[in-house]
Amino acid sequence: MKIIQVQTQAEAGGAQRISDMVGEGLRARGHQIRTVFMYRKTDVYDRDPYADFILTEPPHGLLGQMKAASGLAHYLRRERPDVVITFQHYGNIFGTIGARLAGAGRIIANQSGAPQTRGVRGVLTQIDKLMGTLGLYHANVVNSSWTEAQFAAFPEAYRRRTLRIDHGVATPSHQIERATARAAFGLPEHAWLAVSSGRMAPSKNQVALVGALAHLPDMHLAIAGAGPEWDAIVTLAENQHVSDRLHLIGEVPPSRIFEFLAAGDVYAFASTTETFGLAAVEAAISGLPVVTSALPVMQEVLTTEDGEPAALFVEASTAGMVQGLSEIMAKPQLAASLAAAGQRLKEQYSPARMCAGYEALLSAQSFSHGRNPIDHLQSA
Repeated sequence: MKIIQVQTQAEAGGAQRISDMVGEGLRARGHQIRTVFMYRKTDVYDRDPYADFILTEPPHGLLGQMKAASGLAHYLRRERPDVVITFQHYGNIFGTIGARLAGAGRIIANQSGAPQTRGVRGVLTQIDKLMGTLGLYHANVVNSSWTEAQFAAFPEAYRRRTLRIDHGVATPSHQIERATARAAFGLPEHAWLAVSSGRMAPSKNQVALVGALAHLPDMHLAIAGAGPEWDAIVTLAENQHVSDRLHLIGEVPPSRIFEFLAAGDVYAFASTTETFGLAAVEAAISGLPVVTSALPVMQEVLTTEDGEPAALFVEASTAGMVQGLSEIMAKPQLAASLAAAGQRLKEQYSPARMCAGYEALLSAQSFSHGRNPIDHLQSA
């Protein structure tokens, strides 16, 4: 089966990591699958043999966005895929329109964000609601119970096309020594080191982590990521006189993320909004104790199937992160217990389980009979 995945931007983000795993898993099952990015944001996918780009740089203004959307439609008409799988707000909207114009038989959208009511995101939510209610895409994947609950007020026609498939989370292919990992990223060999990863954006709240450095003089912090908050983080570190203990690594490609995580003593995650929190689950599975904001979705995904927490949940603030990181530093037994629970999440978020969920959608016989594929899957 020929499948195209549509992503908005090419960068080392959580949504992109999911499409990487879906692509790898479905190729292993015999499908022909590529990922097209509406625009290239960083160089992380430049050497990916299965990646294509509509624009080589981010679009500017309405004209740039129209060029990206029309280019995507042209690409899909040329490729004529059997199935189109879309990700992120713009990917869902323009990918679905392009897939319809290309005559794709099956369109699967992914909801990587909760519905919004204000600004551009509010407008995109309303468009998504209309498209889903009209059945312009055949299935609508959510990644957690919390995310699914955010759509409870949407029309029934929208909700009956919704299916929960938990994100898969990769596991380290081999053990990496801490000293080796620190040397690879230029990190201090003997310092007590908190690590964090993710796009530097306001919602990821890395400023709370930098603020915590001022209250934890024995701690260093390494952040893997890039984004619009970079300058604000640097300025805050200078103002707090902690620049010598802050290590900004820049964007780390997915192939090296476990090497980066191996450098840490603890993983810190202060995000203020998530639908799954892939980076934190990834860190837990890698064997790090995790200190994370106490968002309901984080408490859901970082709890083992037998009910044991795999993270220390704190307020998403400097004070909260200071509290949690101090507790981990002072209580090695707690750190070991959380790390052990985190590693038990491997089966819970197996990439193979996730890919099986997508393949079940691809093979749903009801697509060819005009019925809702979700009904077919849930009755199987």
